[in-house]
Amino acid sequence: MKYLFIDSMSRTGTSLLYQLLYGHSSIYFPPYRMQFVCHPPFAFPLIDKSVNDEEFLGYLMAKTTIVDSGKEWPNITTQSLANLGYSPTFIKGKDALESAVLTLHHLLEIPMPDVEYYCLHDDHSYMVGGDIFARFEDSKVLTTLRDPFEMIASKKNMLVMYVYGQENPKEFVLSKKSLRNELLRAVFSWWVKSMDTRALAVVYSDLKESQKRALSMHSIAEYLEIPFEECLLSDENFLAKDQLHNELLANGSSLSTIEYLTKRQIKQRVYGAEHTLSVEELSFLQDLLGISRSCFESFESFCEVSKERLFKGELEKQFCEWKRLWQQGEREMLFKIYSALNYGKSNAQSAFVVRGGGRIN
Repeated sequence: MKYLFIDSMSRTGTSLLYQLLYGHSSIYFPPYRMQFVCHPPFAFPLIDKSVNDEEFLGYLMAKTTIVDSGKEWPNITTQSLANLGYSPTFIKGKDALESAVLTLHHLLEIPMPDVEYYCLHDDHSYMVGGDIFARFEDSKVLTTLRDPFEMIASKKNMLVMYVYGQENPKEFVLSKKSLRNELLRAVFSWWVKSMDTRALAVVYSDLKESQKRALSMHSIAEYLEIPFEECLLSDENFLAKDQLHNELLANGSSLSTIEYLTKRQIKQRVYGAEHTLSVEELSFLQDLLGISRSCFESFESFCEVSKERLFKGELEKQFCEWKRLWQQGEREMLFKIYSALNYGKSNAQSAFVVRGGGRIN
C-alpha cells in the first residue's frame, strides 16, 4: 500500500478535493486526522522523534483527532485521542508512520484496507517539505492552491462565523495587520509549491468550476495511475451517522460557509472574494503585491513570475527571510513564525477593525 498525502494550506479547497476523491475504489480514507505539523512534535510521525514506545504512543494520541459524534455542521468539533482516554497498544511497522497507522487501526478496531493508496492529510503539512514525503516509496502528494484573495475571503467568512455568528461578512472589516499576515502566508504556499515539483498542484478554481472539474480530476487519476471513476466528479457523499468520519468529510466543503452566513442569499456558483471582501480590503491587498492578482489564475502563470519581487516594501523583506529559512532547511523554526501569524477561533476577534462594537455600517 502506498500513501497519498494531501499537504495543502488551509482554505485552499482541501476539503473539496478530499470529498471528490472519497469513494474511489483505489483510495482509503481513515476516520481520523494525524496532525503532522499542527501539533508538536514537528513532522512526527513522518519522522520518528520519540525515544521509546511509550513516548511514541503519547505523541500519537495527542496528534490524532476524530470528530465528535452526534453533531451537525457548523457545530462539529474534534477531539484528540488523548483527550478521549484511549489506552493504545504499540504495533510496530517498518517505519514510524506505518507503526502509527497500524496502532490506530488496532486501537479503533478498523481492519486494514486492501487498496492501492492510504490517504493522509494535515493542513499546512507542505511546510515539512516534499523531501520528507519522498521518503515513502511510490507515494504521491497532492497540493491544492487557491487565489490568495479567495483564501483570505474564505478565512474572513470563518472568522465572522466565530465572532459574529450568522452575519453577512460584508458588514465587517479585517484589519490591515491581519490582511497583511494572511496574504504573506497565502503567497508563501504558492512559492513553496513552485520549488517542489514532486507534488501535483491542483488549483481550486479547477475543482470548483464544473467545466474544469472533469479535466482536473482526470489529471489527478492519471498522476495517481488509478482508473477514472464517476465518483471523482461529485463532492456529495452520504456519511453514515453511526460511523467515525474524518473531519474533512464531516465538515464538508467551505463553499457552504458563505451560504450559511448570508442565509443562502449567495449561492456557491457565484461565490468569490468580491462577495466577502470590501473594495477597500481588495485594494489594500493588491497594493501589497508586487505582481498582478491574475498571476494566481494557474500554477504555470505563477511559476513564470515566482522569482520576481512578489511583494512591495517591508513585506518583501519578510518574505525573503521566509524563503531563506525554507531553503536552508529551517522548517520547524519557520513553521513557528508562520503559525504565529495565523488567525483562528481563539484570536478571531483581533482580526477585525472594531468600531461601535465591531459592525461596520
